[in-house]
Amino acid sequence: MLENYQDAVNYIHSLPKFHRTNNLDRIKEALHILDDPQNSYETIHITGTNGKGTTTNFLANLLEGTGKRVGMFTSPFIKEFNERIQINHQYISNKDLVEAVNFIKDKIGTIELAEFEFVTVLGFFYFRGRVDVAVIEAGIGAKHDKTNVITPEESIITSIDLDHEKLIGPTIQDIAKEKSGIIKPTKPIITGKLHESVRGIVQQAAEQQNSPIFEFGKNFGIKNYKNNDFSLSFTYYDDKVDIEGIHCQGFEETTAMNASIAIKTFICYQKTHNLEISTDSIKASLDTKQLPGRAQIVQQKPLILMDGAHNISAIYNLINSLTKNYENKDIIVLYAGMKDKDRHEILEELAPKTKHVYITTLDMARSAKADDYNLALYDNVSFIENYHAELQKIISQLTEGQILLITGSFYLVSDLEHYFS
Repeated sequence: MLENYQDAVNYIHSLPKFHRTNNLDRIKEALHILDDPQNSYETIHITGTNGKGTTTNFLANLLEGTGKRVGMFTSPFIKEFNERIQINHQYISNKDLVEAVNFIKDKIGTIELAEFEFVTVLGFFYFRGRVDVAVIEAGIGAKHDKTNVITPEESIITSIDLDHEKLIGPTIQDIAKEKSGIIKPTKPIITGKLHESVRGIVQQAAEQQNSPIFEFGKNFGIKNYKNNDFSLSFTYYDDKVDIEGIHCQGFEETTAMNASIAIKTFICYQKTHNLEISTDSIKASLDTKQLPGRAQIVQQKPLILMDGAHNISAIYNLINSLTKNYENKDIIVLYAGMKDKDRHEILEELAPKTKHVYITTLDMARSAKADDYNLALYDNVSFIENYHAELQKIISQLTEGQILLITGSFYLVSDLEHYFS
């Protein structure tokens, strides 16, 4: 019997990270023993290389705006484990977490779940009897992801780019096939803008499942996009409606694109259920709650922001949006990358557009160390072993004409969230 919150979290983290096989047999067996809680409420399933968390949050806001009880299952967490399982943006309580972990642990007996499998079961179990609909963010991929044991009302693919190539790649086409596994028979699939090289793969998967497909830029989109000091405005449009004067926080156009994906999904959901679609409610609800670690401002003057961008496409959007919006400011970067990420391409993107890049490492096996980089290629890139010791020095030297960007890993952002708090 686990006695307290820390015992429960320690137990979860003690479970194996992966199994040798990527099938869903273990998690299906565990859920069946628990009477398949994931089938007792409606779900919406979200995958994508980038933008999953942001889109999940926007969509949960919109659904909550109609008075529904909305579950939200996300990863990773930034401040505390409880972030991963929320109802109407309220984290699962420590008491409920301990009780649920003990119950599940005892009930499933000798079934050996990996960590993410157990957390997924925990989320599905906790939502039963408590929510009307749950927005479920996939972990990695879709077809073989442990969340892919639901029949959602709708599915979403926010984007398809290179990431986790060793697990679901190696090519972008392989990644597209894996993410298309989220599409379910006759259920709508809403996507972000798809590369020409993968559009046919997703469309074919939708046709095989007889699922209507709605793609950003073809069936819906944004116009009149404006960015003014971390405040975005745009008009959402599809073939039936224009919604003008939508606002949300951020500085990247991809944030507005993700918002439009959430809006399209919400409109489809409301239509399917013969429910009212209020443009005023959409505008009022879209950005009522924000997620930490996504373009998060932690200090205004000088400006310091954190973003968990960790692959080349996310870094590209992030740094180019910053340089475009703050062309008169020098950008200084604190970056930590993983050995399995495109860190060389990321440095090639960051170094020419910034004043200095401080590379650091994290206390984990996956984190890249100094000898994993070729620092001789750059005259404005240096390695610091202990970012805790150096960070205050970096901050103290910042001027009003500079921005400090902390990026490259949600683990780094999570650790420094406590520092800035």
